[in-house]
Amino acid sequence: MAVAAVFSSCKKTDENKLKVSYGTSFGMCVGYCNNQLFISSGKLEYKRYENKPNAVPKVCTGTISEADWSKLADSIDLSVFNQLKEVYGCPDCADGGAEWVEIEYGDKKHKVTFEYGREPNEMKPYISALRAQAATFKDCK
Repeated sequence: MAVAAVFSSCKKTDENKLKVSYGTSFGMCVGYCNNQLFISSGKLEYKRYENKPNAVPKVCTGTISEADWSKLADSIDLSVFNQLKEVYGCPDCADGGAEWVEIEYGDKKHKVTFEYGREPNEMKPYISALRAQAATFKDCK
């Protein structure tokens, strides 16, 4: 909880040290089936990869409002996230798909991967916001 307390008390500085990444993948899919969203203060970068060796990604960029960024950052309890296991369930087994969230805060980075649509309960406060931000890039070409 100490990290969460620090996160709340120095919000602006802490938001500048925070990077949130989110992605989905489907291993038995043809086309652009690997999607990655990178979010930092004010910036969004979205990458789509084909399931081919040496595929060059399609990259789109955007912005996130200060209010949306603050809301997302405030919804993440770093002390809880950093205690989550790295893998939940059987991501992308039987082509069910996988989702992942990676949070980098300062020099600490932690990634959690789970079955598509089956996030751990601890991630429910912010997973919808990540999915919604990714959906804004559905026409990324």
